[in-house]
Amino acid sequence: PMSQQFSNDFWSRMYELAREAPGRNAEVMHDGGRVVVVQDLDDADAVLRKRLGNYPKNLQWFAQVGGQSRLTEDGDQWRFRSGLSQPSFSRYDYDRGYAISARQARRMAGLLAANTKAPLLDEDAIHHGILSIFTEMFLDVELDRIPMAHDGPSRLIELASKYTCIHRGQGQDAHTKEHIRQILESRRQVFGGMQCLRDGGDYDSAMMRRMLAAEAVPGYDFRFEKEMTTLFVAGADTASNSTGWALHLLASYPELQERLHAGQRAIHASLPDGPERCEAILADQDLKAFVSELLRLHSPLPFVTRVARADDRLSDIDVHAGNVMIVSLIGVNRKALARPDFWIPDIDAAAREGVGMGTGIHSSFAWGARV
Repeated sequence: PMSQQFSNDFWSRMYELAREAPGRNAEVMHDGGRVVVVQDLDDADAVLRKRLGNYPKNLQWFAQVGGQSRLTEDGDQWRFRSGLSQPSFSRYDYDRGYAISARQARRMAGLLAANTKAPLLDEDAIHHGILSIFTEMFLDVELDRIPMAHDGPSRLIELASKYTCIHRGQGQDAHTKEHIRQILESRRQVFGGMQCLRDGGDYDSAMMRRMLAAEAVPGYDFRFEKEMTTLFVAGADTASNSTGWALHLLASYPELQERLHAGQRAIHASLPDGPERCEAILADQDLKAFVSELLRLHSPLPFVTRVARADDRLSDIDVHAGNVMIVSLIGVNRKALARPDFWIPDIDAAAREGVGMGTGIHSSFAWGARV
């Protein structure tokens, strides 16, 4: 294990560790505390699934800023909150979802194509399009009718994430008062903007009705603004990040782009826009393999955090009670480690490896009971 000052840029640090010690766990120091970075797939499975009881979520840092939600909670609190939104995510009108997604994707593509001279992708346009899909699908409301900046919830979580590895009572620095001021202002804008959803109007949704009714249930301290803040981020930041990296990969590997484009072009030429075309796109093997490689190389979330309740032993490292555990979702994709170059996308290799544990399409999302 390596002992070194943990970079404030967690995202870059996860990539550095995956390159320096692929498949091996690491020890780092951050704000005077020991952090265990899990990159071994079997150990990650122990933390996220097999020894779940010893590794509760480590998201109180966000609950203190954005409030309790299904993202932050465990046990009965998690099950209660999950039951309010999961039915909408698990069972919805796929044809309607395809139509909304196709419309927003065309709009997004038009905005990006009109700005080809810019040195960087317009992340704002991508994020707005992805979050628009989410609000139309699950809230029955157009995003622009919610009076807040579309990246407001993302900004709030960004501010909160400063406390990811700080234990209670630690991390007091010269910027704390200003940081807290920014958090309070961001929260005021986000929660205030969501007030319009309480009014219902002509954009009432089943998920909103369940959430508003849940506020009256004793014992759960549920508030829909808090829940929606995390759902906005979980539902949009991950997908918009992946969309941006997908465009980056395609631009970086033009032969791969042309191969995928040829396959999609054939589907669009042979089938009318609608459910049959959607099914054919989903069944395209090259596209499936590309998505797996995209998620492996550019995970929508680079890591998930837990905290150890008691001492434990992983394959090559001791865990002490109170250690913050970071499961690197970049480092655990083990199958590709057998390739000559782990960091180059290879959709033929991905197709041979399949989509099980240790591949991007599976292991780049958290798994286990809290999935």
